[in-house]
Amino acid sequence: MSFIKRLSKKIAVLVLVIIGLLSCFMLWHTYRQTKQVNALTPMVEKVAQQEGMTEYIPYIDGIIFTESAGTGIDVMQASESKYGKRGNVLTKQESVDAGIRFLKEAIMQAQAKHCDIWTAIQAYNFGLNYVDYVAQHGGKNSIQLAEQYSKNYLAAKDGSGESERYRYLHFDALFYNGGYLYRNGGNFFYADKVKHNMKLIQWMNRWLIGIPKEYNEIDVREEN
Repeated sequence: MSFIKRLSKKIAVLVLVIIGLLSCFMLWHTYRQTKQVNALTPMVEKVAQQEGMTEYIPYIDGIIFTESAGTGIDVMQASESKYGKRGNVLTKQESVDAGIRFLKEAIMQAQAKHCDIWTAIQAYNFGLNYVDYVAQHGGKNSIQLAEQYSKNYLAAKDGSGESERYRYLHFDALFYNGGYLYRNGGNFFYADKVKHNMKLIQWMNRWLIGIPKEYNEIDVREEN
């Protein structure tokens, strides 16, 4: 019996050590990603000012973190919105220019149709037609509404006409539906992911990086 107790304690200690190591790795990884996003701040601020989008810089940073964490060339994954296909953006500057302009259009359409800001953020992933869909369904984005749009309007269909699904093993998806998305249906968790990443950026900048950005105090409203 004492052997079993000793073994249980060792296993518990081992589990705690593993959890601690994983937590440290995730913290370091997030710190690194935040620094990469921050490196784009001068470029983002300049374009945002030119486009009258300064107040939306926290959302732009959240999108960059979600799309690329500041790595690669197309940091805002803006090639499809600008050219209709991937891989045509040639510089980070072009990506930021095109991404901010597309987000601006999404926000303007959402405002004109009395939809919330998270509708515009989700439309950055789905396309601008999503704004019309939300406007016809209450004017407020939600995961449930985004899933229906993904399933019914974007997703690839199998031979029987059903929307094809694939595994998406992220925490939000695992808790919501067991972990799946619809093939070619975008990411209906996108607005929530951007919101989460905005909070991560705020926390990392405030407590670990020490960058006194004004938008650290932004209210990431639970409208979603």
